[in-house]
Formats: sequence, C-alpha cells, structure tokens
Amino acid sequence: MHGNENNEIDSFKQLRRPCSSGDEYRYAALRASYSLPARPPRRSGAAASRNRFRVSTILAVRYDPCMIAASYKPKKKFMQLAIAEAKRARDRGDYAIGAVITRVTDGREVVIASAGNRVKTSGSSIKHVELETLKYVSSGYGRYLTEFVLYTTHEPCAMCAGACVWARIGAVVYGVSQEDIAAYGRKRGTEEYKWRACLIPCRLVFEKGNHAIPVIGGFLRDECKRLFRYRAG
Repeated sequence: MHGNENNEIDSFKQLRRPCSSGDEYRYAALRASYSLPARPPRRSGAAASRNRFRVSTILAVRYDPCMIAASYKPKKKFMQLAIAEAKRARDRGDYAIGAVITRVTDGREVVIASAGNRVKTSGSSIKHVELETLKYVSSGYGRYLTEFVLYTTHEPCAMCAGACVWARIGAVVYGVSQEDIAAYGRKRGTEEYKWRACLIPCRLVFEKGNHAIPVIGGFLRDECKRLFRYRAG
C-alpha cells in the first residue's frame, strides 16, 4: 500500500497478528527454569481472547529478556526488501532509507512490517523510519518486541537505538554505518539532502541501555551505500 500520502502508515505492510495460542510453547520452555505455574494466567470471557497473547508475551519477556539467539544469521531477502522500501521513499521525495521488522517463531521468520523514510514528506525531523516502524509493530504486538528483528538500510541513530532499547527489540541488522553517512554527507551532501549523521554507534546505546542483543552491521553494505546516490526513476 503506497498510494495515499496523507496516511502516515500506508506504506507499512499489513500487520500480522498472532494466533491466540501460537506462543505458548515459549512459556512452557521457561516454566521449568523459573518455577512458573503450569499455564499462563487467564482471564474469563471476552478479556481472555484479547489478552491471551499479551499475557504469555509479558511473562516471556520478564524471565527471558532476549529471545533471539546470539547465532542469528540475517537473511538477504529482508534487507533487499528494506532497500526496495528505501528506493520508494526516494521516489516520493524523501531520504532513501528503508526498514523491515521480522518475527522469529518456531524456526520461521516472517515480515511483519516494512516502510520507507518520511522525514521530509511528513515535515517532521524525528519521523525516522526505524522509530515509526517500531511504533507501528508495538501497536499490534505490545510493548516488548523480544522476538522481532529490525532490518534497516542505515544504522539506527541514537534516538532510534534508544527506542530499540525501550521496545526490547530482539536483534538489529543494518547496512551502512553512521560513519558512512557522515562521510557521504561531508563530500556530497546538498542543501536538500544533507545526509547528517549522529556519530554514536547503536552498539554503544545498547550497551549503556543494558540491552545485550545480536547486532549485525555492514550487511549488504555496498548495496545500501548505493542508496546515497539513488535518484527517483
């Protein structure tokens, strides 16, 4: 969905909500280690169906703050989707930056949302695509995104990295670094596209935020660097 520019989330792919019992296996895996009840607590009536996923997720976050294994291997197809979103953003007059959020469950990884940057087209300097995508996914899956992976063509700035800490994102994969952004901006930045950078590594923000997660930088870096020079077709 990319048609209506007045809708701030029309470039996000449809949010896939979890089934009511699909995540209970995680609770079972944690139960033995932490002496939890045999089943997550339930509410009766209509509240039960609304809160079934949320309750088990909160318990999982509380007792296992990192759901993504340190051995996580990023997938090219997800970064390529982020690159495609970046190009669409540039086609409509914004910075060529794209992001994708995936969810890892039962050995499968699926796309939950993807979008391109809207800083220029929205008129707001803080509408970074990473931040907006995290907000969108959290609206459907709750505060904590421990089993989700953020793919982004450009390393998250300190603001977006901070949002990753608060959302407890499970892993981050990025293409070009903040140093790459700064280097390009110094040499080829224009008044319209300055390519400013915030030279605080996202790894440092995660470290200071006590958020130990897999971080893979420089993934498809050459393809992502070409976005600096991409022009609307």
